[in-house]
Amino acid sequence: MIKLKHAALAAIQIFTLQAGVAFAAEEPLPPDQAFKLKVSLRGSNTVIAEFTPAKGHYLYKNKTFFALKNSSGMLIREVRLPPGEVKNDPFFGTMETYKKPIQVEIVLDRTPKAKRLTLLANYQGCNEKIGVCYPPQQKSFDLVFP
Repeated sequence: MIKLKHAALAAIQIFTLQAGVAFAAEEPLPPDQAFKLKVSLRGSNTVIAEFTPAKGHYLYKNKTFFALKNSSGMLIREVRLPPGEVKNDPFFGTMETYKKPIQVEIVLDRTPKAKRLTLLANYQGCNEKIGVCYPPQQKSFDLVFP
């Protein structure tokens, strides 16, 4: 009987240790690693924003938007987001999401003399595996057209 109790206690300790290691491996990534974002200029009036969600992460399409700041002579004419994958989210209901890398085209109206702009990129996503959603993120990019 005592041997059985010791074996049961050892099994519980091993299970607890394994669960602790598994939990430690499930720490959420910092937002910049979970959702990598880079921007570049294309042509004379387009900004390309490239999002790369980490494995097991997704972005919400309807929480991805852009604005200009301190950009005299420029306006956003159109933002072209690709179609997303439909997901039934327990917090927000049916949503379009991005699990794979995407490119967003931000088409500008700009006067010929307008060269400098500050693009504000806003987005939000989640770690699907551990069920953690990140707070809304905002990144600022200073760009100059040639």
